[in-house]
Amino acid sequence: MAKEWNYSEDRQHIVLNEPPKQRLRITGHRMASVLGLNPYQTPFGAWAEITKLVKLPFEDTKYTLAGKAIEPKLIDLIAKKFPNTMSIEEYYGNNIDTYRYNNFVNDSNVFGGVMDAVCTEDDMKTLTAIIECKTSSKPQEWENNNVPITYLLQGAEYAYLKGIDRIVFICAFLQDDDYNHPEQFKPTEKNTIIVVKKLKDIVVDVNGKLMTFEDIIKYCEEWWNNHIENGVSPRFDEIKDKEYLDIMRETQPGNDNDLDSLINYASFLQDEINTIRKNNSLDDLEKTLKTVESSIKEKMMELLGENETKVQYGTYKLSGTVSKKFDEKLFKQDHPKTYENYMKDSITYRLTKVKEKGED
Repeated sequence: MAKEWNYSEDRQHIVLNEPPKQRLRITGHRMASVLGLNPYQTPFGAWAEITKLVKLPFEDTKYTLAGKAIEPKLIDLIAKKFPNTMSIEEYYGNNIDTYRYNNFVNDSNVFGGVMDAVCTEDDMKTLTAIIECKTSSKPQEWENNNVPITYLLQGAEYAYLKGIDRIVFICAFLQDDDYNHPEQFKPTEKNTIIVVKKLKDIVVDVNGKLMTFEDIIKYCEEWWNNHIENGVSPRFDEIKDKEYLDIMRETQPGNDNDLDSLINYASFLQDEINTIRKNNSLDDLEKTLKTVESSIKEKMMELLGENETKVQYGTYKLSGTVSKKFDEKLFKQDHPKTYENYMKDSITYRLTKVKEKGED
């Protein structure tokens, strides 16, 4: 059953009718989103997924398929350089399914994820490092031993949850043909990079504020309490979050059809348009505003009484103009009459925005 939701009063947040009883966790991938550092997902997108309000359709691409095919090869390469390296399947053995479906369940109620591989002490149990395997076509992002922020946070989160300080990142740099035939790729020192990071040394710039990983954990826990436990989303963006919002609105269209909601939404859209007027990204907003105002017009026409041609509701005014119109259908079907007999009253309705006090 789909979760019931409504808009906040300012129509910039989604409010669940009740906090989610089932939820996903903040994974390393979503951690960057929560912090506003993921170029591919906003905090609102992470919230929609964690609350299970929206699940975007997923299909493997040549990039994800290449990553899956090459990961074991990268683990083999790391194993030649770091002692007691093993994949997660090897480390957990017969308990791997329990780990996959309850990953980090004993470590946190908020955070989670699935590690790629680990290093251990000679007992083959005590963890010494988390290993994260990546593929990329952008070696410039890894220059000077840099690790892209989404990957850095992912590895750091797993190390934090397991109480260890070291993360080993290995990334293979692929050419176009490698994505077409990942099974033929052979990782070497020339086409891979290994970067070791210590958890205590990680500092991240979040909205102009430098945060240690301990700070980031506290930030995410506060975000969780504010948005997941309370069921109130972060502010959404009509453009960046369009894919999530479209799915939500399709499943509960009633939230967008009452007149007050439509007028509030139109006001919000107009404010957004005014804010980004100088940019080139107005087409979608203007089309949406036009659709919303068309719905407002239809709803206001239903408010008209008999012989009424004008009505005002909130900040909108509907005015009807009566004019004579030649009835071609009647002209073709009826016997000859005078011209005036073929003229009928026609009403054209126009929706206008009423200026509020203080507006220019």
